Amino acid sequence: MVLFLVILLLILSIVILIYFMGLNKLKVYQEKMNKVEVIINEALTDKQEIIIGINSNIKKATDKKDYLKDYLDLKEQNINNIEKDLKLEEASKIINDLRKDFSKLAKDNDFNKKMQNLRTIDEKLISAKKIYNENAILNNKLIKTFPYNIIGKIAKYKTITIYNTPENEN
Repeated sequence: MVLFLVILLLILSIVILIYFMGLNKLKVYQEKMNKVEVIINEALTDKQEIIIGINSNIKKATDKKDYLKDYLDLKEQNINNIEKDLKLEEASKIINDLRKDFSKLAKDNDFNKKMQNLRTIDEKLISAKKIYNENAILNNKLIKTFPYNIIGKIAKYKTITIYNTPENEN
């Protein structure tokens, strides 16, 4: 009877140890993604501010037409960073198309400075999203493997959506 209790206690200890080690591994990925998410959030906010500024340049060059109207009120919308990133990418594509269509924009120094700032932020976003996606993919693979799938269910961890990046669009 004592041997049975010792074996049961040993098995229970091993299960608890595996649980906490697995939980710790999942938390490491979560913490990395949370840190990068802060950087992404700041960059998206900066990108939106620049797009708002670029909108005034576009209005001047295109007879006050509001091409970016749908992208200016993203602050008020309750959307996550992935959706916000997609919306701001759409706005960037519109801006690039307008720059090609209106020579007045291409000659505007203020517009060109804002476009350079936008490119700098895009580079920062690409790097941050790459780091985020790498950790999200590792997290998602881990959650789908035994025993982490059980630990994930107990601790309510879910798979994570990754950002669109040039590498995963191909």
